[in-house]
Amino acid sequence: MGKIKSAIITAIIVAAVLVLAFFATVSFPMAGTGGVDKYNSFIRSIHLGGGLTGEAHTVLYPEGVISSETYAYNTHDDEEKAKEYAEKYEKRGSVYVEKDRLGDDENAFIENVKNDVKILNDRFNEKGYSSYSVSVQDVYTIRVTVPTNFTYAEYKKYDSSSRSAETGKISRTIEYLSRSGELSLRNTDVGSAGNNNILTPLNADITSYFKSFKKYSSAKRYAVKVNLTDKGSRLFEDKTNDIVTNASSDKAVNFYVGETKLISLTVDSAIDGKNFYITVDNKDYAEDYAIILDSVAHGNTLSLDYGDANDIQIVYATPSFGEHAAIYLGVVLLLVLLGAVIFSVVRYRKLGLVNALIVVIYALALTVALLLIEIQLTVVGAFAAILGLALLCGSNMAAFEKIRSESKKGKTMQSAVKSGYKALLTAILDLHIIIVVASLLVTLICVGAVQACGFIMLIASVASYILYWFTRFMWFVLSSPARDKFKFCGFKREVPLDD
Repeated sequence: MGKIKSAIITAIIVAAVLVLAFFATVSFPMAGTGGVDKYNSFIRSIHLGGGLTGEAHTVLYPEGVISSETYAYNTHDDEEKAKEYAEKYEKRGSVYVEKDRLGDDENAFIENVKNDVKILNDRFNEKGYSSYSVSVQDVYTIRVTVPTNFTYAEYKKYDSSSRSAETGKISRTIEYLSRSGELSLRNTDVGSAGNNNILTPLNADITSYFKSFKKYSSAKRYAVKVNLTDKGSRLFEDKTNDIVTNASSDKAVNFYVGETKLISLTVDSAIDGKNFYITVDNKDYAEDYAIILDSVAHGNTLSLDYGDANDIQIVYATPSFGEHAAIYLGVVLLLVLLGAVIFSVVRYRKLGLVNALIVVIYALALTVALLLIEIQLTVVGAFAAILGLALLCGSNMAAFEKIRSESKKGKTMQSAVKSGYKALLTAILDLHIIIVVASLLVTLICVGAVQACGFIMLIASVASYILYWFTRFMWFVLSSPARDKFKFCGFKREVPLDD
C-alpha cells in the first residue's frame, strides 16, 4: 500500500474516532435554546445500576393497615378522631391494623400478604432490573425496592426534566404492577346489562381466553401484543362484531384490572385472528401494561387491595456504593484505558499506537452499545467490560509476541505477520467462542445485574474478536509507508556475526 492510500485511510479512521469520541465525552448547550437545553454525551446518557445512582423504595399497605405516621397525623389534636381510631385499629409493631382483620382471620390475612409478595416478585422480575426486591415488612406490609437506573446526567441533576420523567416512570411502574383485581373487558354500549357492561361471560374463566400479553416495539412504535387462545379468538370475533354493528358511540374494548381501566382498543372492524396489537405512547407503558395484564390473565391476582397511586409514597435513597460511586468508577475505567494505551506504546513503540487506537475504538464501541441497547451499567458490568478489554489486548499482544519470535527466525516482516497470525488462528478463535458461549448462557439463564454483566461480556468478546482482525488491518495500513518495519514495531533482529 502506498503512502497516499495509507494516509487517506488513516485520516478517515482517526477522524471518525475523534468525532465519535467528542460526542461520547463532551456535553454542551444546544444552539438556539439560550443554554436551557443541553446535549448530553453518550457517557452521561448511559443508564447506571442502582448501586451507582441509588434506589427507590416504597411500602405497600393493604386495605385495613396504616402506618404509625398516618395514625398519629389523623389523631393529632382531635380527641374524637383519636377515640374512633382507638376503637377501629390495634397497634402491631410499627403499623396499625383494623381489628376486623385480626382475630380468627389474622393468619389468613398474613398468608395473603406472603402470597402477594410472590406474585409481585414475578411481576417485577419481568422488568429486567439490575436489582430489585419485594419482601414482607412488619408482617402486614410489603416493601418494594427498585433501582433508579438514572443516567449519569439525571443522577447529577444536569438533566432535571429527564430525571423527573424517570422518577415518574418509577412511580407509575410500582403503581401498575401492584394493581389488585381481576381482568375484565368492558364496553359502555355492548355488554351484560347491569354488570358494568362486561364483555366476558361472568362465570367464565378469564385465563382460558388469553395465551399471553407481550410488549411489542418496531421503528419507535410501541404496542401491547395480545395473543389469544382458540376460545378467546371466537369471543373477540363475536364481541368486536357486536361493537361494530350495535355500539352507537363506544367503539372500544376496555381492559380493566379490578375497577381501573388500563388500556383501550379502538374497534374499527371485527377481530378474527389469534392476535392483535394495542398501540401505546411509549415502550415503558407497553412494558408495564403487558406485565400486569399477562399476570392477571394467568390468574395471578393479588389477594389484597393496596390502594391507588395517591397512597404510594416513593422514597429515593443514595447509592449503596457511596455518593460519588459513579465518578470513582469512571476514574477507574479511564485509568485502565490509559494503562492499556501507555503499556502498548512503551512496549511496541509505533505498533503500540495501533493497539492504542484499537483500545479507544473498543471503548467507544462498548459505550455506543450500552447506550443503544440501554443496558444498565453496574460495577459488575464495568468489570466485565475490563475483562473484554483484557481479552482484546491479550489477543493482540499474543499476536505481536508471536510475530516477534517469527521475525527472529530470519523471516521478513510480511512473512512473520502471516505465519504469526496463522499460528494463533485456532487458539484465538476457540478462546473467543468459549467466552461468547459462556456469556450467552449467563445472559439467557440469569437475571438482574448478572444478566447485564453477561450481556456486556457478550458484546465485549464479539467486539474483541472483530477488533483483533482490525488490528492486523490497521497495522498493515500504518506500517506500509515505514521503510524499517521492524523498527516501526519495536522489534530488534539478531544478525549473526561472520567468523
